[in-house]
Amino acid sequence: MEKENVYRQEMIEKYRAAMGNLFRYIPWFEDRVGEKAVQNYSGADSPGSSVPIPVYDSTLLAFVKEMQRTGLFDRNYVYTYSRCKIRNSQDELKIIGQTEFKEIEVIFAIMAKYVLGGMTKGVLWSEAVENGVFYYGLMKVKELLNVRDTPLA
Repeated sequence: MEKENVYRQEMIEKYRAAMGNLFRYIPWFEDRVGEKAVQNYSGADSPGSSVPIPVYDSTLLAFVKEMQRTGLFDRNYVYTYSRCKIRNSQDELKIIGQTEFKEIEVIFAIMAKYVLGGMTKGVLWSEAVENGVFYYGLMKVKELLNVRDTPLA
């Protein structure tokens, strides 16, 4: 029992260190659940004659970059989706809500789909903001790691 508690505490510290300041994005995501986080730029001179380019919010791009640096994402997140029978965003949110600490990797797998997948299919980043995966994922990880907001001095 003692070893189990020591291991759990080590894992909590590992995840806290890796997640670092990522919890500061929670209010930003909370304000944008249900909204698109991308604008299309099609050129100012001649609308309709150029290919629209997606333009992402700088806060979202900073979050994605920080998430990639955590090293918590496994490119094999597809196996987690298969194992947990996750088919759509409703399943993702349901699984996030039910996850316990010992399965925290499932939350990272769900977020990996959007963070890593967005590198080739950028619309995934916007979907994760709109459907709340980033917000609810961060909130659940924060809860599982027992991270408390510290008052500003």
